[in-house]
Amino acid sequence: MALDTAKAEVILRDLTVKFDNAVASATPFYPQVCTTVDSTGRDEKYAMLGNMPGVREWIGDREVKQLRAADFTLENKHWESTLGISKRDIRDDRMGLYGPLLEQLAAEATYHPDELLFNLLDNGGSTLCFDGQNFYDTDHVWGDSGTQSNIVAESITTANAPTGDEFKASFHAARTRMMSLKNDQGKYMNRSVFAKMSNFMAIVPPNMELAAREALQAALVGGGNSNIVIDVPEIVTSPLLTSDTSWHLLNLAAPLKPFVFQNRQPLVRQIKGLEDHYVKDVAFLTEAEYEVGVLAWYTAARVDFS
Repeated sequence: MALDTAKAEVILRDLTVKFDNAVASATPFYPQVCTTVDSTGRDEKYAMLGNMPGVREWIGDREVKQLRAADFTLENKHWESTLGISKRDIRDDRMGLYGPLLEQLAAEATYHPDELLFNLLDNGGSTLCFDGQNFYDTDHVWGDSGTQSNIVAESITTANAPTGDEFKASFHAARTRMMSLKNDQGKYMNRSVFAKMSNFMAIVPPNMELAAREALQAALVGGGNSNIVIDVPEIVTSPLLTSDTSWHLLNLAAPLKPFVFQNRQPLVRQIKGLEDHYVKDVAFLTEAEYEVGVLAWYTAARVDFS
């Protein structure tokens, strides 16, 4: 029996609307921790990442200084996902499951950058950053910064089961480490006098969530003592973190966020094969071009329990 093309177009249009609505209602995580860069080619070079020089007394002629250059390139990748829709199902009006499948396809496409992001968190100790060191490293050196580390090692009773007190101590150690970091001009990344460091985020594996919330959000601890936590961070939990002995503290108040979402081509979709009698299925196609990469290592610290 021949396929009623006009009827099929209406059915496929309804499925496309379901896909579009699912994309529009999605709330991926990566925009919270990524600086978004609109890419104009197959890759982007982040050549000028140095900091502005400080202010000096004007004696004689001006001293013109250039931003310190880096040599860091991030290449975009081409991504796709395709769902086959049986023409027989369209003809026989057996489309009940395709709506949820298209919504799931939308979720897979929209949330995929989150998977790339958490892979970077997991592998930050082996992923090169703009200063030639790994994103998480013990010997970052950039211009006049001196040697610096954004890895905090904490020895506790059970590495994958910190107590609230142990987690709280590790948070303040990581916060203190961030306060000590200097830029390539030898100046503190965070101003040396401040009332509050805002927009901290703690990203923890599921096995640490209870300890993190007890440590950082409980009003009372230790049988009624006030729980004082300086600059309480937002707590985010994800099973995408594979290590059960490490967690991550991010400072999202800086002009550059820890990671970059490099957007070359936004998500697009199309339908192919409806009028092609050579194929049995209609193909619902999605396509996008982007990459997620490391960026500002000094806005992140990893805490390793042992």
